[in-house]
Amino acid sequence: MTEDALVTTDRKPVGWYEEVIPVRGCRLSLENIKDVYRDLHAINRKFGEQVISTLSREPDLTDEQWEARKAFLLDDAFCLTITVNGLRDQQLYGESAAVFDDPNLPEPIKSIFFTNSTAFQRHASGNTPKNRISVFLDFGKPEVFDPNPLVSAATPNEGNVTVNAQDITFFNAVQKAVEKKVTTHKTWYGAIHRNFAYDIGMWFVALPVSLYFSTYYMDQLIPVGAKFELFRWPLFIYFVGLSLILYRALTSYAKWAFPVNVLEENKDRALKHRLALGGFASWLFYKVASTVYGIILG
Repeated sequence: MTEDALVTTDRKPVGWYEEVIPVRGCRLSLENIKDVYRDLHAINRKFGEQVISTLSREPDLTDEQWEARKAFLLDDAFCLTITVNGLRDQQLYGESAAVFDDPNLPEPIKSIFFTNSTAFQRHASGNTPKNRISVFLDFGKPEVFDPNPLVSAATPNEGNVTVNAQDITFFNAVQKAVEKKVTTHKTWYGAIHRNFAYDIGMWFVALPVSLYFSTYYMDQLIPVGAKFELFRWPLFIYFVGLSLILYRALTSYAKWAFPVNVLEENKDRALKHRLALGGFASWLFYKVASTVYGIILG
């Protein structure tokens, strides 16, 4: 069989189904990822069986050789290749689920990518299959204190599953596998990474709390009629500005401590930072509640 045996020469118009499924706010384990890999591999292999059945037999091959050749193509051209990237730029490549159990697996893992295009292209003169899958799982984290001025934007994360298929059965099967094995594993805090999460937190939490505390402590430090009464409002504005700067720093810190996607095997050391944030949030809630209680009861 020649190298272009899988190349489609038909130039008729074709239609396709395409979707990019975001993978955000998910907590996964390597076992979860192996499960979805096996499902997608089985879907792709069924597609491969259909393609292989349409190939014309080469006249110089015996029946036994032809069957062996088809079996080889099914295994080698219709597998999902995997690339695992480590946080320190290590890489591990494989073509089966065994790569997830390899002792040389990078630690911690920054991203995992698998696709059915690479294996197909080496037997099809660089042409891509008509039914394509690519899965990119991004476990990267933002900076502890992110200087990005676009604070209203969602936390950067490129995790997604892309399916582009001419076969609706293939398309639906991939969708169901991803929805069942990946996007259902949600984290409880995913909302902090969405668009406008910063603005909602500022207008409904940070700013009211800031105004409240600034007013309260301004009156405590410089009462009306005091010697330095002239500085009451400058102090108030300073307290509000300082509070909002602190809110931005805490928001960035929280996004680092609670990343968009989590891989359990990475054994993230941010646990103590999460506890610190939880302790600060509890203290803040206590201070607000106690102050309000004191004001109401006089």
